[in-house]
Amino acid sequence: MLPEYFRLAVRREAEYKVGFYTFIVNQTITVGIWLLFWRVLFSRIGELGSWDFPRMVLLTGFVAISFGIWFTFSTIWRLPRLIVTGELNIHLIKPVHPFLHVILGRLNLRSLPRIGIGLTILITGLHYYDISYSWPSLILAGLTSLLSFLAVFLPFAMVCMLAFWVGRAEFARDLFIEIFIFQNYPLSEFPLGFIVFFTFMIPMIFIGTVPVQVLTVWSIGLSLAVLLLLILIVILQLRLFNYVWKRGLRRYESFGG
Repeated sequence: MLPEYFRLAVRREAEYKVGFYTFIVNQTITVGIWLLFWRVLFSRIGELGSWDFPRMVLLTGFVAISFGIWFTFSTIWRLPRLIVTGELNIHLIKPVHPFLHVILGRLNLRSLPRIGIGLTILITGLHYYDISYSWPSLILAGLTSLLSFLAVFLPFAMVCMLAFWVGRAEFARDLFIEIFIFQNYPLSEFPLGFIVFFTFMIPMIFIGTVPVQVLTVWSIGLSLAVLLLLILIVILQLRLFNYVWKRGLRRYESFGG
């Protein structure tokens, strides 16, 4: 199923080559601005708690990778409109899971350059600044970063599902998107209340902050424990997501779509 969706996405992007290359330039400039911002800031303040500029470079790389993965499935933004307008019917009659069909039906491959940019920043940062790391810590950091996509995507999907009950849920969706700005900062330096919120409610701390700490500061034992915590959070989110989705579909069908 996924290979077919991927082939369709490739064909779609091939029809709009200018837009694809323009988006690459846009993403490169965006990431470059963040790096310049941190360079200027840390040239003035030296360090921010336990964070210095080389670690911020790594954080920017991890965030770019996560954003790229998330943007691949950005069609989830359309879910409130599909629910309100009744267009979800098209997905319900398909012989696949309707939610998977919603998010896979229009894969956004313009995200791939952002992932490539993130990987380039990570590799360059590790070698240019001669940052000490071990292969187990690198693997654990990578797994944490990849799994953080689900930890943030699932709450966002459930926010979009509010449309089953409140109709126009774009306001809640857009508010959630605004919160994404926090992923660009070292959340470990925030007050305790923020750390708890971004760990258990909207787990953005696992996108960039935790992978950098796993890679540069934490022991393997602590890193593994945090990864297990993230896995537990995602499992609980999946159970809640499944419950909300089924309840939402029953409400949707009761109104005839």
